[in-house]
Amino acid sequence: MAAIGDFLKEARRRRVFRTAAVYIVAAWVTVQVFSEAFPAFEVPAYAIRFVWIAAILGFPLALTFGWLYDVTPSGIQRTPPSGDGESVELGLRRADYVILAALAAVSLAIVIDLTGRVSDVDGEPSRPRHTDFNSIAVLPFDNLTGDPAQAFFVNGMQTALINRLSSISGLRITSKTSTLAYTTVPKPAADIASELNVAWIVEGGVYRLGDEVRIALSLVDVTSDTNVWSDELESSVADVLKLQSEAARLVARQVQVELTSDESARLASAGTVNPEAYDAYLRGVFHTELFTPDDMRQAAGYFERALEIDPTFVLAYTGLNKLCRFRLQAGLVRPRDEAPRCSDLIMKALSLDDERAEVHSGLALGYWLYDYDWPAAESSFNRALQLNPNFAEAHMFYSHFLMTLGRCEESGAEMRIARELDPLNPFVKALHGAQLAGCGRPETGLEQIEETIAAFPQLGFGYDVLWWVSGGIDRPEESLSAAFQHFGVTMNQPEVVEALRRGRKAGGYEGAMLAAAETLAERRQETYIPAYEIAMAYGYGGNIDKHFEWISVAYDEHDPTLPYFGAIGRYAPALDDLRRAAVLRRMQLDSWLEPEPR
Repeated sequence: MAAIGDFLKEARRRRVFRTAAVYIVAAWVTVQVFSEAFPAFEVPAYAIRFVWIAAILGFPLALTFGWLYDVTPSGIQRTPPSGDGESVELGLRRADYVILAALAAVSLAIVIDLTGRVSDVDGEPSRPRHTDFNSIAVLPFDNLTGDPAQAFFVNGMQTALINRLSSISGLRITSKTSTLAYTTVPKPAADIASELNVAWIVEGGVYRLGDEVRIALSLVDVTSDTNVWSDELESSVADVLKLQSEAARLVARQVQVELTSDESARLASAGTVNPEAYDAYLRGVFHTELFTPDDMRQAAGYFERALEIDPTFVLAYTGLNKLCRFRLQAGLVRPRDEAPRCSDLIMKALSLDDERAEVHSGLALGYWLYDYDWPAAESSFNRALQLNPNFAEAHMFYSHFLMTLGRCEESGAEMRIARELDPLNPFVKALHGAQLAGCGRPETGLEQIEETIAAFPQLGFGYDVLWWVSGGIDRPEESLSAAFQHFGVTMNQPEVVEALRRGRKAGGYEGAMLAAAETLAERRQETYIPAYEIAMAYGYGGNIDKHFEWISVAYDEHDPTLPYFGAIGRYAPALDDLRRAAVLRRMQLDSWLEPEPR
């Protein structure tokens, strides 16, 4: 005990305790400063742990310095030994300089290493503009019921939690499409986080027995690969919306994100649902995501069933509107026949709930692709993204909307956000390629689309863009190959494929395009064929008069592809034709008459 007492007495004499106190206060102040500074410089909040580590590692260095040296008005001196007052030279010796250099080197190494770690975090791909880098991926939930017939319900619970979290502006939530790859291919959390570029992963399971629902959730911090939180929530199916809102609040609290008053109010406003209608709706969502023609038909039936049970079920209206817009944009139905129905569905949803991002995104698509009302479309896109800043689909379509107006810098920024939120979605990748091509980077855009199709041959999207853009940059063989795929695979029109072969044999590329155009025009008398496709085929076939004749028909019919006439149409023939300028002015797309898009 005497030895310990002597040690403490000596430490007090050498002012080690004072050094420790000063260091602790300085370290605390430093941590507080960095805690405030990191968000301002877009450094993730969890990077503050590296500052704490640096402070802890520096503490023994500070104590060592305090034991050996004093800081005086004359500079750094050796601490005098205890004694009877004899004179001792306190100036620094060679050994002291070595010790001080070693202390400084170790301190510098700690700072450099941890600064590098913070920089690595900050150097990740650009994040959405409205987050504070609290990035989360909600992985597909386990079916704890053990009943495969409940797969649709388990799938719906994941979708619902993602949607609830996505409405919180302080979070960045990975879109569901990019998480589906991990349904049947388990991977370590660190690998998933790296692929999705997230800091947190939510895992869970759903158990349903009759009218009772239980959801088990856990939150994984991928930087340490540790489960930092878990909980179970229970409710009846009728109160499942409240359960989902509570789950979102709990997850946000664990990552220390504060909800705005509007966000809190929206989560608190969750009401009850009719269990039978909710089941029908979730079955519709389940089949929509499978994305086959038969599943699309089944999805529509389930959405309609939900509305038969509960005519006020807003999400069932948005589900039907999404299917309606898909049929319209894919050229499967006449715009004048289908567009009014799409509009009626989304307006009904708006009348029931104007606080849903899906509703305003649906409105935006109608204003943009059918009404050609650019200001109304932009207002609706902005409202959708205000309500759900993590809505990858809305960012993606808003990017294309901006591209069609020639606002390419803004378009690129929105597409980067969409890619960040939904990095594994092939549809987003292909639309990114179209955006690049539309904004004057045809080679890069074509390469992106080709890579996506090669990885996902079942996608069936993008061949039309390959056809049009390749034809416009003097790649006739690539253009013709894409046309074969577009009409043979995507559109299932064997008559047009045969016309392409026949025309190519008789007149090369232009002969193939002209034969396809004439066949399309003939078939249009029996079934709907988009006027814009006929126009493009005639253009590449060299019949410019017919090209503009069918462009005029596309305008009169409000063809949903015509808004792309400035962006993708820049690769069509007859760019200097006065009729092209007249169409662009008529559609108020004058920016494409300028030398370069903005």
